[in-house]
Amino acid sequence: MKNNNKTIITIITIITILTISSCSKDDPKQPLPTNPQEVLTTILIKGYNQNDSLNTNYQFNYKWEDLDGDGGNLPVIDTLNLDSGIIYTCEITILDKTKTPFDTVSNAIEEEKNAHQFFFTPSANLTAKIKAEILDFDTNIPSLPVGLSFNLNTKSNQSFTTPILGSLNMVLSHYDGVPKTIEKSNECDIDINFPLKLK
Repeated sequence: MKNNNKTIITIITIITILTISSCSKDDPKQPLPTNPQEVLTTILIKGYNQNDSLNTNYQFNYKWEDLDGDGGNLPVIDTLNLDSGIIYTCEITILDKTKTPFDTVSNAIEEEKNAHQFFFTPSANLTAKIKAEILDFDTNIPSLPVGLSFNLNTKSNQSFTTPILGSLNMVLSHYDGVPKTIEKSNECDIDINFPLKLK
């Protein structure tokens, strides 16, 4: 019994030493405070013609939704139907529908915008035909893009034949414990390919 007590005391002592060492305030390698990952079930993209916001021909509400998470049913993904020669102003709303009432996760992303950034990348066959321009920025100095608001600029149909079928990749980088930069982080909360049809 004495040997067991000695073993337990030794283990507790080692754990205590390791804990104190790892939490030292003087440790230059200590990471920045982290932000918890959010639960994301639904992504809504609302858009309209920047130059004619009331024209219903160029208004849209597209959705990605995965209510049962990884390993369940495939997500529901709308196809982004866009006309060439239009600048669409878009806003993203993100919901967690596992909660009642629904939690608007995009509000939390706005609050933690210094640790989040969207990246929009068209497929290779759309690279020269669609350009995303982020409109909102964080409070870093200098400020860095966020992406809850953005423009999708579809080039005028002058040198290519429509319709063109492709995709728009949307990544939400989460800078968890590392400084935010203009590059994608190693961690992402969202990585989705929206089907896209350019008309």
